[in-house]
Amino acid sequence: MSSFEYRLQRSPVGVLQIDSDYRVVGANPLARRLLEPVAGPILGRDLLSIHPEGAKAKVQWMLDAAAARPDEPVGMAMTLPMGSLISRVTTVETASGPGWCLIFHLPESFGKGGAPASDDVLVKLPVGSRAGVTLIDVGNVVYLEAEGHYTRVHTVDGQRFCQLPFAELVRRLDPATFLRVHRSYIVNLRHAEAIDRGEGHWAIIMAAPGGARVPVSRARVELVRRRLAL
Repeated sequence: MSSFEYRLQRSPVGVLQIDSDYRVVGANPLARRLLEPVAGPILGRDLLSIHPEGAKAKVQWMLDAAAARPDEPVGMAMTLPMGSLISRVTTVETASGPGWCLIFHLPESFGKGGAPASDDVLVKLPVGSRAGVTLIDVGNVVYLEAEGHYTRVHTVDGQRFCQLPFAELVRRLDPATFLRVHRSYIVNLRHAEAIDRGEGHWAIIMAAPGGARVPVSRARVELVRRRLAL
């Protein structure tokens, strides 16, 4: 067996089932574990809405091509926020009508999204200080806030500035502890103290000076419910 075939057989596989309206109606655990930390809950969502703008046209092309040639699965390399992968789409018949099955194989280099490679997970965070750069333990981070291309770090002792891009922190912080709850906020769940659900808007009350309220976007409410058993 060739090296490529061996790696392909051992590569993790994500599976999505799509109905005729492009809604995600099924997903295996790996697909949810990889996609939801970046895109939010995916079940019931339009497939294109969980992909970045640069990938939507490619996904639509695969769906159209598979529908035009039902007996010929369509494949291509895709790039998502957590890395590159190999996708294949085929049409399927379901009890509710026609649809698609999307399968993606993850190369060995994949692992920089919802489940970072162990040697890529941050354990210290570089922040600005009068002495230049100080390293703080990520466990002391209460939440992070996107600020332009960089990140404002909130701890129990106040605020610091980190030059690492917000997108890189999304990719490299341990998803078992850190959860992106809004396009501009990541929270350390260990420092979450309460949930405010007033006036139909969710916010997480954090253990930071003043009892900081971090907003939760509507698209991520279900993800927060699941992670906090609400």
